[in-house]
Amino acid sequence: MKRMALMAGLLAGLLSGCGGSPDSAPNDSPTAVGSPAPDTRRIHAVVVGIDRYRYSDAQMPGAVFSDLRGAVGDALRFKQALADIYGVKVDAPVDDACDSSNDATTTLTDDCATRARILEALEQRISTLSPGDTLLFYFAGHGSRYRDDEARDQDTGYNGTIMPTDARRPDGAAGDIFDVELKVLKDRATAAGLYFVSIFDSCNSATATRTGAAGQSRSAPALVGATPPAPDAMQGSAAGGDGYWVHLAAAQDGEEAQETGGGAVGARAGVFTTALLDTLRMPGMRNATFGDLVHEVRLRVAASGHPAQTPSGEGALTAVLGARSRTVVLYDLRNYGGTTPLQAGVTGAITPGSRFAIYASQADAVAQQSSLSSASVTAVAANSATLKLDTAPEGTLPARLVALQVAHFLPADALAVAIDLPGGPARAAAAAALRATGVAVVAADGGTRVVQAPDDPDAIALRAADGTLLAASLGRADDSAFGDRLADALRKVARVQQLLALRTSASGTEADPFPVAACIAADGYRPPACPPPAAGGVRRIGPGERITATVINRAARPAYVYVLAIDPYNAVDLVLPKPGEFDQALPPNQPYRRSAMSFDTPGAYRFVVISSARPIRADAFQQAGTGARDLAACTSPLERLLCASSEGRRDVGVTAVGDWSAQVSTVLATTEPSP
Repeated sequence: MKRMALMAGLLAGLLSGCGGSPDSAPNDSPTAVGSPAPDTRRIHAVVVGIDRYRYSDAQMPGAVFSDLRGAVGDALRFKQALADIYGVKVDAPVDDACDSSNDATTTLTDDCATRARILEALEQRISTLSPGDTLLFYFAGHGSRYRDDEARDQDTGYNGTIMPTDARRPDGAAGDIFDVELKVLKDRATAAGLYFVSIFDSCNSATATRTGAAGQSRSAPALVGATPPAPDAMQGSAAGGDGYWVHLAAAQDGEEAQETGGGAVGARAGVFTTALLDTLRMPGMRNATFGDLVHEVRLRVAASGHPAQTPSGEGALTAVLGARSRTVVLYDLRNYGGTTPLQAGVTGAITPGSRFAIYASQADAVAQQSSLSSASVTAVAANSATLKLDTAPEGTLPARLVALQVAHFLPADALAVAIDLPGGPARAAAAAALRATGVAVVAADGGTRVVQAPDDPDAIALRAADGTLLAASLGRADDSAFGDRLADALRKVARVQQLLALRTSASGTEADPFPVAACIAADGYRPPACPPPAAGGVRRIGPGERITATVINRAARPAYVYVLAIDPYNAVDLVLPKPGEFDQALPPNQPYRRSAMSFDTPGAYRFVVISSARPIRADAFQQAGTGARDLAACTSPLERLLCASSEGRRDVGVTAVGDWSAQVSTVLATTEPSP
């Protein structure tokens, strides 16, 4: 079934970290004594560590950043961990060479870790690896950032860089490696079916601080007037394929990450890499998901005396290093000895009566193994829900839990459905199947209608009241699978209505607590003025045209902003934040956008914009669509209402707005070029 084609955006937050680490000293042999047999996972790595910079203040008095003393040691320890834990046959440098490679790994340190050589090593691995291979890019060294006055793809207004050994050359001939350059490499890798994992122990803080809370920070001043290479010069390929990407960073944007004394190699060691390697060596963590790793690393970094440094993770966090990603929506639970609140609510698609399986880790939840208990939702608020355990667990539940929804409950009167079939056995069977779905009631004026299929009078189809074809054919009413197909289609319609019911009013007696200016328009649009819509108040997008979704936080305080797209078949895709992007609050008057989207079929596409005081699980609304549809959008009263719904009143089913608001905008994908 078709869905809206969403092109991958910039590698959001890719360079939002800083830090380093100690562990056991590296061994000169490819695999340490006593290490396990080579892992069946095909892991390859480019490992970079830089302590000595050609243009630091140690080489050029007056320079604005210093050398480091633990990054090379961190890189060597990380490479050794790949051998010890995963059985990777890592390269062994000859005569302390700073550039060494074998079939599995490439190691670049200090003077060999130039901009050109780092990019060359990544390009070479991407071009020679096979689908299902993992390419791991580890970097320890200085990081920085630059003001993004054009694309505004980052919430903070800054994009990140990493600094090779020849960065910040006085004549400007050599520079940082920009996130947009790494994004092109990431897209090329995932399009080729590779699993691209980047781990950065560097800073991109805007400050020039070099003495943090407990040691030396891996940050350099922000670039001024920096211009990344033009996209057409980077020869990228569209993201896609069966690959995925993950990024782990030592700290969030604006935070300092530290390297402290006591490194096994070198004078210092990074806090983040220390915590990461200690976590990987824990029993059972070798097969942990990236999300589980980030959780444990955060605890270890805070426990080591660095609570202001928050390691972060983005991308396919439910994947395991070296293994295919499985897309699931997981929820965090906090066990408080008798009460178990779920960290999502109405704005995370949670409904009373829905059931969850409870696990101790993401890895168990993804594999759906070792469930500790099950629970049902008893109450739902805007951003949280209360669970009641169905069964008493064996022993005491840990404080941190993970929940996976196993049954989404919708009330029996969630949908009013009319049956437009002639009398007879087919009508009776359809009515019985409809009542058995548990989410619909038969009503002559229902907005969803059961009708004869357009190409087969013996088959059943599903239409909206305006004639929109929601499901082209559900088969014959006497087919044993008809009831299941009908229930599946109606549940998708009901969940879209659940999402649309979040809409709040931006006018009237209630003040909007989080006003957002939203614009869905052709690529090339820049704030503040959104292009006027076409005649009839509907923005039209022609075939093959790319669009940009832009939102601007008009509130007086930061807000978490989400954009969901509903296609003509009731498929729901999360547009913003971009896939895998780290969820950050959008500052007041800050624009945030996603470009290079396109539609794969004509019809009405509705964009739901939600802004909230707290993060929500907007990805829980995502679903695949069903059926096909006629080009009848924005012509009936129903479609005209949806097309103008951003000005509509709050849905009567929403009893309180709270610390969030939502609006809906609609565009029409046409078969004719837009004017």
